Amino acid sequence: MRSRPFLVVGAALVSFSHIARAQSGDRLAGGLRAGDYVRISGGVTTPVNPQGSLKDWSTGTGLNVGWENWQQGGTGVGRLGISINLSYTLLPLDESQFLSDFTPIQGAKPTSAHASDAGILELATNLRLRIPSPLIIPTINFGVGFMNWMPATIDYNSPTGAGSAKQRHRSGAELTIGGGVERHLVDRYGVFAEAVYAYGFTSIGQGSAAPGGVCGTNSCDVLKNTSIATLRGGVSVRVR
Repeated sequence: MRSRPFLVVGAALVSFSHIARAQSGDRLAGGLRAGDYVRISGGVTTPVNPQGSLKDWSTGTGLNVGWENWQQGGTGVGRLGISINLSYTLLPLDESQFLSDFTPIQGAKPTSAHASDAGILELATNLRLRIPSPLIIPTINFGVGFMNWMPATIDYNSPTGAGSAKQRHRSGAELTIGGGVERHLVDRYGVFAEAVYAYGFTSIGQGSAAPGGVCGTNSCDVLKNTSIATLRGGVSVRVR
């Protein structure tokens, strides 16, 4: 008879431990739980082996907003998640590169130039493969999407007068690959950092063009694709 209270207490403790384990999520998921997440991050983007008009722009900053979903697996959170990401990056003009590339149709070679930042808009769907780990979540990411390269009009000055050169927009499909680490901290919130390489098939159209000028070496070449690398960090919030 005296053993019954101990049996009841023992059963309650076992039941409580199962509930706690279920609430805490997979112990090899770095605090990750199944559900939907919103991810917001910022970082720096740099052209990789720049070709065509991309040569005339340097490293800039960007913002990324995404939605992500992880399903429940057999022993915890699933290993594969999906996400949709929208990114916008601003690249400042590389004045020295442009001045070396560009020669006006008439007049002397420019001595100075300025422009608004060029923009890169990306919309991509990603698969995120997580590697089991108790403290952080290492991930490998693969994506497909759309890239829109939007260079700005470049105004220049030369000894014989001022002028401008307009670089054409280019757009096309993109492939991305990357990796990152993240950790879910308290309640619904986590932090992460990731590196992403994107290759945009933006080869329809041409780079730096008239009015008012012709192109120097390679800056007007047609059939040039766009490749960029991004390093960013941010926060994630579980919304459901």
